[in-house]
Amino acid sequence: MLIEAATVEVHAARHRHRRDIQERGRLRRLIERVDQVIEACEETHLQGIKEVPDDLRSMSARVFTVARRSVRLTGDQAAFDAVVEIEARRQLKITEVMDCLWAVQEVVFDLMLPWRAELPEDVDPSELSTFSAA
Repeated sequence: MLIEAATVEVHAARHRHRRDIQERGRLRRLIERVDQVIEACEETHLQGIKEVPDDLRSMSARVFTVARRSVRLTGDQAAFDAVVEIEARRQLKITEVMDCLWAVQEVVFDLMLPWRAELPEDVDPSELSTFSAA
C-alpha cells in the first residue's frame, strides 16, 4: 500500500514537472515574440514614424492573441484580466503600442517569476541616510 501511494505521488510529480516545463516554454516564447514586435516598433519610431503602420498593428494583434491564450492557460485569472485590460488601451501611436507590450511582458514576468511581486516597489530615502553621510 505504501509503495503504491509513493508510485502515484512520483507519477503526479512527473506530470506537474512536465506541465511546468511546457508552461515556462510557452511563456518564454511569448516574451520572445513580444520582444520582436517591440524591436520592430523601436526601429519604426527611430525613422520618425509616429502612427502605427498596418504591419505593426497586425503583428501586435497577433502577439496579444498569443498573450491572451498563453496567460489564460496558466489559470491565473488576475493576470489574464490584466492582459485583456492592457490590450484594450489606446494603441494609435507606436509609443502606445510599445507601452502596452512592455506591460504584457511585466505580467508574464510576474507569472514566470512569482517572487518578483515580493520585491519592494521603491526604496525609502530615510534608509539611505547612512550612506549619504559618508
